[in-house]
Amino acid sequence: MAIGCFGYIKPFVQKITKFFKGWLQKEKINRGNTYISWGLGIESPFSFTKKFSINHQSITINGFQTTHKHSSPIRYSIVKISKLGTSVKYFDSVDIYGNYLDAPFKHSFQIPSGSDYQLEVFNYYKFHSTGKVQIIQNDQ
Repeated sequence: MAIGCFGYIKPFVQKITKFFKGWLQKEKINRGNTYISWGLGIESPFSFTKKFSINHQSITINGFQTTHKHSSPIRYSIVKISKLGTSVKYFDSVDIYGNYLDAPFKHSFQIPSGSDYQLEVFNYYKFHSTGKVQIIQNDQ
């Protein structure tokens, strides 16, 4: 009877282990990553990517965006969020104005090498905007 109990417990433990490994695993940023889509509005003015590491003190973002009003900027910031989510530390930001539909915008950030960074996308609580962004590790 004791052997039968392990038959039920083992798959349960494996599922929990698999969940926590995926949850704790940080996204690695490499060349050729796919784009991360985002959508912002008045009720949800910001979005955060998964955590990533920065090597060689630099990353580049490539992206496309559509805004309701062409003079409204979208701010892209490199941040670290505290473990409890109670504070955000900003490292560098850039405002991108207008629509980029046919050709992507490109910006490089100079940030200290490290881990647990995130990209914050923010629309200043203005209108509806959508886009996608790609994060690329710079080689040097």
